[in-house]
Amino acid sequence: MNKILLFMGALTFSLTSFSGEILMGTTTSLDDTGFLKVVSEKLKAKTGVELKYLSRGTGEALELGKRGDVDILFTHDKAREEKFIKDGFGTKRHEMMYNYFMIVTANDNDNSNFPKDLNSVMKKISDENLVFLSRGDKSGTHSKELAIWKAVGITPKFENYKETGVGMAKTLNITSELKGYTVSDYGTFETLKNKFGLKNIELNDKTELKNTYAIVELSKTEKSKEKDIQTFIEFMNSPEMDEVIKTYGKDTLGTNLFFRENN
Repeated sequence: MNKILLFMGALTFSLTSFSGEILMGTTTSLDDTGFLKVVSEKLKAKTGVELKYLSRGTGEALELGKRGDVDILFTHDKAREEKFIKDGFGTKRHEMMYNYFMIVTANDNDNSNFPKDLNSVMKKISDENLVFLSRGDKSGTHSKELAIWKAVGITPKFENYKETGVGMAKTLNITSELKGYTVSDYGTFETLKNKFGLKNIELNDKTELKNTYAIVELSKTEKSKEKDIQTFIEFMNSPEMDEVIKTYGKDTLGTNLFFRENN
């Protein structure tokens, strides 16, 4: 009898030791900027819920959600997120914040004669066969890059179009080394531009480059995680997080990396 009680006690411990913990599939840019570290620390201190996360390109993060390998998603590809929900894998999408995508290059490159509109910039890169580094990893940034080429009417098959197959930080490093061009999210660029010696191409209008980050609830989650998931979502919508999002990056980089979405 004592052995049975001891076993049941151990079983109870093993099932409850993970209560108050959720695992999130997320995009590399939220990790590379250090934003998620701050979120997880504040969430733990405020609510007791521990946030762990797997940092991947958005495409891979969505696959984690489809397989049920994570409890929630935090990604940045509206079209694929909405399809994810339409296909029955998710239930609700919460827009949290945004910044912008950018065309960036090495500091050594002279871009004084570059046009100021996005379409002309991409056409110039293609026509002049300039080195262009694509993520090539089905991430949200890669998806946006392909959408930009499509909008310009260019299929990027020029000789110096290269795929890195890695995350944003590593792609920025390669872009610097090859003195090429790439599409980057604003947050990762601002975080690493000095380290890698990078600058952005100034554009007159960045409306089409808006980059929205959203939390996506999954259709199938463990019942034991439901309360913690809702606690996390409520925390992300709290006045405390309003302030974090509006000011994150100012102290260390001199500029905020994100802007709060008006939900």
